[in-house]
Formats: sequence, structure tokens, C-alpha cells
Amino acid sequence: MDDAYDRCVGLGYHCESTHQIRRITGDDRAHFFDWLDLEFESVVETIAGDFSDVLRPGMVEPFSDGLCALDRGSDIRFFHDFHPATGRALSRSDIDRQLDGVRAKFRALADRWRTLARSSAYVLYVHHDAFDELTAADLRRLRLVIATAYPRHRFDLLWLRRTPPPDGGALGPGIRWGTVAAAPGRWEGDDAEWDAAFRAVRFATATSPTPSLSVPAGVSATPAPSVTDRSTSV
Repeated sequence: MDDAYDRCVGLGYHCESTHQIRRITGDDRAHFFDWLDLEFESVVETIAGDFSDVLRPGMVEPFSDGLCALDRGSDIRFFHDFHPATGRALSRSDIDRQLDGVRAKFRALADRWRTLARSSAYVLYVHHDAFDELTAADLRRLRLVIATAYPRHRFDLLWLRRTPPPDGGALGPGIRWGTVAAAPGRWEGDDAEWDAAFRAVRFATATSPTPSLSVPAGVSATPAPSVTDRSTSV
């Protein structure tokens, strides 16, 4: 993991990772797992299934008292892509009315993922294990899923936790870990902690902001995030 990376792509858990990766790299190019609230298994299964189980018609419904839309096919919670017609709570009709536009956005993002993974770019994927739930075996499985789907892809994984993993020595090649302590009351996380976690990461060139993904009218590509916690989990 000593070479310079061409891209840095977040794999959740929630908005903190997206905000910090964009702040650190200066690259606001949208990626599939940006601004989503999702479990590790949803990341693994979505990549393994080539994004086919995300946002299928009839599988998306209001969740957490209408604060977000839950996709039952992928167990991903969408806090920013569906908007209530009135008030603050989403209804099923709100979701049904906007589903085609949101699906179009995420189809484009899935195409962007595939294009990057099939290119010559060297990519650093970052998963923020916000509740210290995962093991080294989980990260090895994620790396295997990506490598199996894209055999020629050059990439590494950065596993960020609140505390050091007890099995960090069992990660194997292409995976490293770091820590980012929680910042209570601040959804963006602690800037100094994230800067320290990225101190040894080198990028091939200084990244600069790129135009946001073109999406249908009324669908936000870069939302104003909200705080998410375990109370919103499936």
C-alpha cells in the first residue's frame, strides 16, 4: 500500500465517511455508497450482486417514522434521495412518485463504479466501521468480493474504527486499519482524527472538485446530511 492512489471511494457506514473523504481529497465526484446509511453486509451483497437488488419497484417503503426510505431488497436506508410532498414524513406515494428518478441516479452511479473498477486506476476503498462491529475476516471477505467481480482491479481497503481492532494483524495483503474517534454531536466526525488516519495515504495527483453527477430534476446528488445512529437500523 505504498503506491499513490488515483481515487478514494467510500463504502459507508454513513454520512461521516463521505464528508471526510471529500474534505480530505478535495474530490466531490459522486460514488454509489455516498450519503447512504447501510450495514456492512449491504455493501458486500450489493457489490456481489452487481447492484441488481437496489431500489427494485415495490421494495422501497417509508421507515423510521417516515424520516427515510428503506429498500427491503438491499437493506439500504435512503435519508436524502426521497422528499416528502408535505411535512417531514415520507409517504409511500412520495416514494413511488420519485422512484424512477432515484433509480436513474443510482444506475448511473453503478455504471460509474464499474467503469472505475475496470479501469487502470489504483483505488483506495474506505469503510468506516462506526460501531467497531467487524472483524478482520469481514474485511478479507469484502476484498475477495471486489477482486472476484473485477479481477484486474488494483485496489486496497482502509478499515477505520473507533478503536484498534483486536485482530488487526490478520488482515492480509491489501488491507490496512486506522482509527477515527467519535465526535459526539457532530455528524461530520472529527477532522483531526480523519486527517491522522489519512496521513500515510498518498494520491497520484492533487485531486480537485469535479462536476456533480447529472441527475433528474428534484433528485439531490449531494444532500445536506443528517445524523444517523443505530435507532435507524433494520
